[in-house]
Amino acid sequence: MARALNRIVTRVWLLAGMMTLITIVMSVAVYYGATVLRLHQIGNSMPPKARAEFERLVRTGQTDSDRFFDLHEQYSGALILPSDWLFLALIGIVSTSVGGGIAYVFARRISAPISAVSLAASQVAEGERGVRVAAAGLAGETAELVDSFNRMAADLEAYERERKILTAGIAHELRTPLTILKGRLHGLSDGFIDPSTDEPERLLRQVEQLSRIVEDLRTLAHADAHVLELDLRVIDLARVVQLAILDLGPEAEAAGLTIGEACRPVRVRADPVRMRQVAMNLISNAIRHGADGERIEVAVMIEGGGAVLRVSDEGRGFEEGDEHRLFTPFWRAARSQVAVRSGSGLGLALTAKLVEAHGGRIVAANRSDRSGACFIVHLPLHDGSSGAG
Repeated sequence: MARALNRIVTRVWLLAGMMTLITIVMSVAVYYGATVLRLHQIGNSMPPKARAEFERLVRTGQTDSDRFFDLHEQYSGALILPSDWLFLALIGIVSTSVGGGIAYVFARRISAPISAVSLAASQVAEGERGVRVAAAGLAGETAELVDSFNRMAADLEAYERERKILTAGIAHELRTPLTILKGRLHGLSDGFIDPSTDEPERLLRQVEQLSRIVEDLRTLAHADAHVLELDLRVIDLARVVQLAILDLGPEAEAAGLTIGEACRPVRVRADPVRMRQVAMNLISNAIRHGADGERIEVAVMIEGGGAVLRVSDEGRGFEEGDEHRLFTPFWRAARSQVAVRSGSGLGLALTAKLVEAHGGRIVAANRSDRSGACFIVHLPLHDGSSGAG
């Protein structure tokens, strides 16, 4: 009931009803007052004998008798007296003041938050992303409007912040290989570098690095726009993850790390190439944050009615409150020591988008048994009868 009363339409109807009621009450009062005043004026205009008879008829309730109408018609006259105009003007002023005051109060309560939102929207449009509208004391559509605006402004502020981080990150990641390419090519052009050496291979590695960054950015943009094409088929998630472990084994060994594997067959409907990319990104991230002699644990299982991929490392972990920021492109933790080995800054962000595109979710948490981080991917199980691909 309280919610219904707070709706703007309901308030407008209440205002209209109240104004109608005020009009009716004031009209009745005007009619009654005018009648009494008119009878008094008519009585004063009569001779004493006729006035006494007229007052007796009024007093005894005989206002519908023929004699009453005869006296009324004889002495009432056809013109409206100045006092009648004064009375009507007074009633009009009182009626307008009361109705206008009530209408003003209602209109202010309805329009004030709308005006506040309009002003705040103008400020946001001018670049003040931190503007918010106070929602205290509001209810109904106005409260919903203010809440929607504040959420929109917060989203815009977050988007602006992420855009700046993304722009700075792209510039940073592209600068290094481009600088190397430019310097080495100048050396080749000026004759300072012998082209018969392994220089072409070095330049090719830098070009491949640039290509990987550009491809990751393209995939990330497609995932954000929900236009990422997936070759969905029934696959064994464990098999895909085991192939990723096999490919990254030499890199882990070179870093002095060992990879422990506990993968049970789990059937999911997914793009095998994208799922391999997810697994490799998570394992590569664990390798970057590990130290010599540490161990990475990779597991695939069925848990809680869904498929789960879990990758745990023994690194330093991350600060409390950074769980969601880890999946922001090019975001860097406050601890500079965390990133022992450099990466593109897109791996975790791209992984989260790929998992979401498959109808899953990814969760990051610090390990409870020791230092280190744990990334858990949840995917829906395949419930069909097709074999794994």
